[in-house]
Amino acid sequence: MMDAAEVSGILDAVYESAVFPDRWPQALERLGQAFDCRCVALIERNLRTLEARVETSGVDASSQREFLDVWSARDLVRLRTREWRPGAIDIDQQIVPKSELLASDYYNGFMKPRDMHTVMRLTLAHRNRFLTIISLVRPRSADEFDAAAIERCRVLMPHLERAAHIRFQAQDAGAMLGGLSDVVDRSVTAMLLLQRDGRVKFANRAARAMAASTDAFLLRSDQFEILDRNDDAAFQRLVAGAVGALQGFDAPRGGVMRLARRSGKGRYTVTVAPVKREASWIGHEPMALVLVADPDVTPIPPKEVLAQLFGFTAAETRVAERLMMGDSPEQAAAFLHVKTATARWHLASMYRKTGTNRQAELVRLLLSLAMM
Repeated sequence: MMDAAEVSGILDAVYESAVFPDRWPQALERLGQAFDCRCVALIERNLRTLEARVETSGVDASSQREFLDVWSARDLVRLRTREWRPGAIDIDQQIVPKSELLASDYYNGFMKPRDMHTVMRLTLAHRNRFLTIISLVRPRSADEFDAAAIERCRVLMPHLERAAHIRFQAQDAGAMLGGLSDVVDRSVTAMLLLQRDGRVKFANRAARAMAASTDAFLLRSDQFEILDRNDDAAFQRLVAGAVGALQGFDAPRGGVMRLARRSGKGRYTVTVAPVKREASWIGHEPMALVLVADPDVTPIPPKEVLAQLFGFTAAETRVAERLMMGDSPEQAAAFLHVKTATARWHLASMYRKTGTNRQAELVRLLLSLAMM
């Protein structure tokens, strides 16, 4: 039996890996040490396409690639599995006779040359045709996995299943945030997240471009610096309110201001708002969301959006962009160095493709797509 310290060490490593995926090899190594393994692998597989991702301990990178490219599809233990049941703990002999495994191409071509002899498999999750398992593999010199090994695994299994669930949630959240980040980066409105101490946690593409113009503010050494001293004092008060640094029940929680520009162009409009962060064991500090809008910039939807939604050609898209910036067909034609008749021909084509009848209606529709 594993002692309490050994179990505690494994669980700490497993839960840490669920949050920080790059630490799975260390967690798998601890599992391998507890069960006298030659190697341990965490395998995530799409059962429809058979594509797989692997994290391992005790297996070199070339063997991982060979397994995925050649032997994964010929894994006899997997091929003979009739049902994938989360929480199941199986040893190879329960799935396929040992003599048959030892005679297989999979064993002799992949397992035997790497001193892999006996396998115990833990099924952690099976959802939507996606499977997560851990395979523990002992060398020939070790004992076969038996009922006692299975019982030892049962102590760990609920935690391993929970870690797999956390991993799924983290991956889903990462995908969602990645998509959201892409949308935010397309915005012509500058968006920033400021920590309580004023450091910039995030700045989208528009914010970085505005800062690079040195017209009203800078991003320097992770700090948001406003060039006008009076504007900076007002801004710092808004941020302090947003992060809860101002005392008093009626203290403002952010607000709105205008920001002078050195170029003399229209002032930026700045909105500061609190980002609510629930207190937790990881100690997240409150943050402020800062939006900076340029009144001289019209949000234009990306070219690929117009092509995908309406089938606009490149020439139609160029005319559409000028119309969204307030040009008439004649002005668009002059800017693009084409005949007015050509611009109007493209305009008529866009009417047909979008189901609109008037220029104002077309422009209103296209501008509504600016954040897509």
